[in-house]
Amino acid sequence: MNSQQYMELYWQQLKNLGLSNEAINLYRQQMEQSVNTTDPLHMFTENMKQFNQFFTGDDADEEALCREPGTVLLNKTSLLTQEQQWAVACGADLAFLNGQYLNDITTGISKQECRQLLSEWWDIDSQEELLDMFTWLRESGHRIDYDIILQAINSVSMKESKAFLREYIAANELEEAVVMERLRNTRDALELFRSKQLIHDKLQPDMLIWDFARIINLARAGYDAGYISYEAAVEEITRCIPIIRRTYSSWKHLSLSYQFARCVWSGVEEDSFQTLQNNMNHLLQAPDSPWVTLPWKA
Repeated sequence: MNSQQYMELYWQQLKNLGLSNEAINLYRQQMEQSVNTTDPLHMFTENMKQFNQFFTGDDADEEALCREPGTVLLNKTSLLTQEQQWAVACGADLAFLNGQYLNDITTGISKQECRQLLSEWWDIDSQEELLDMFTWLRESGHRIDYDIILQAINSVSMKESKAFLREYIAANELEEAVVMERLRNTRDALELFRSKQLIHDKLQPDMLIWDFARIINLARAGYDAGYISYEAAVEEITRCIPIIRRTYSSWKHLSLSYQFARCVWSGVEEDSFQTLQNNMNHLLQAPDSPWVTLPWKA
């Protein structure tokens, strides 16, 4: 496989993990600046390994990036109660995609690796920064912008939608290109989900899980990195339970909302969307899946 093919696989993997286009483009620019001093094939191979180690604890290859739904990984020594495991399972869309345990706090990543990746991808290098991120995700997160975008979409025309958003952009000192891209992404996502009959009057996506699944997965990563204790990670995760229960009606509703949010923030990409769809269907049917063993209303 040549370096260009590695590059494309790498960017696709980041999209699958839910990173925004602007974050990927920024990282891409930084990496391409190093091409003249580093062997491209080696550079991208090492970066793919490093990123996979953060999310999976293993070295994924090209097959893994395109694999069918795999084994549900459960830690037999987990000490979590059923309620706590239920909370961890609310982040399963991403955890399952990346081969993590679905019933425990730990992700199995080494402390050093976890710290490095938290720093690179979240700009988190301390307990204080991690706790600040929890606060932001819990109190506002990305769902605030989505609510504004949805209001814009409900305008009569695209022209009015853009005018409405430009007022919001100016008032909040946001980047117009980013917000307008998410406006287009939201329209594309609504069209896709409606065409596949995944949403209707009684099942509408909600962006809250995009923020709260990140709290759950960051709490696990924060514990592995040594920034917070096991007990603190459990507390952060279980604090998510009441609002998630109030917002969603089933595991499927939660998962579809996460997938919809990924489309809004990263754009509609058919292969990535289908991977998440396949994973959702697997988790809703596999006998050992927490989405089967832990009923939504348990």
